[in-house]
Amino acid sequence: MSSTHTERPAYDNRQAAAAHQLGQIIDAVDTARAVADETKPKVWHFASSTDAHAAADKGQVKDRDILVVESERVVGFVVIIRPVAITDRHGAFHPHSHLPKPAREFCHGDYAYSAEQAEQIAIDLGYALADPVAAEAARIATGKPVPIEIPRLLVEPGDILFAFGARLRVHDTGTRIDAEIDASEWWAEVSGATAEDSRRTYRGRWSFAVPVETAAWDIVTVERILDNASA
Repeated sequence: MSSTHTERPAYDNRQAAAAHQLGQIIDAVDTARAVADETKPKVWHFASSTDAHAAADKGQVKDRDILVVESERVVGFVVIIRPVAITDRHGAFHPHSHLPKPAREFCHGDYAYSAEQAEQIAIDLGYALADPVAAEAARIATGKPVPIEIPRLLVEPGDILFAFGARLRVHDTGTRIDAEIDASEWWAEVSGATAEDSRRTYRGRWSFAVPVETAAWDIVTVERILDNASA
């Protein structure tokens, strides 16, 4: 009398096999998350930029880590072992201008995440950014006015107009016919944006005008609040 032995798979039904595969996937995801958390740049706070620089020299903070020094209004990140500021104040850090490219583009974008996180921290703390492009984007995002160049005829009430060596708040503007000379002119009612601007020009509101044929060709600088769609 003979007997036979049939090899069976470790999982004899599809449900068990699927459960096993799901467990493997979950383990792989957990491992990937742990690795990502380990390699993700960390945020460090220091009492001074000198202390932060010393920590970078000693390898106590890693490449791409973010450094914050609130006492000096300085925020930056580590490039290999050198801290580089993304704020206009840099303390003992290397200034942003020492980078050959903007922080987000440096080393083919390898430091983009660190730069973005550092910029956001600086914005939240109310610090000025060193990169003009990033600073303008931040001002737009937070609803603050940014300087733009536009034709004079497109100046609007609410703009801050750069003219006469001062910053002038525009209260009203338009075009009209000057009956005395029978010519069109562009006019604006303005006042100094600050007390110093008023001192340089006139106190209170005042008006000035420019011939339309001149205004049509003028390009002026104003500060205006932009939304993200128009930026």
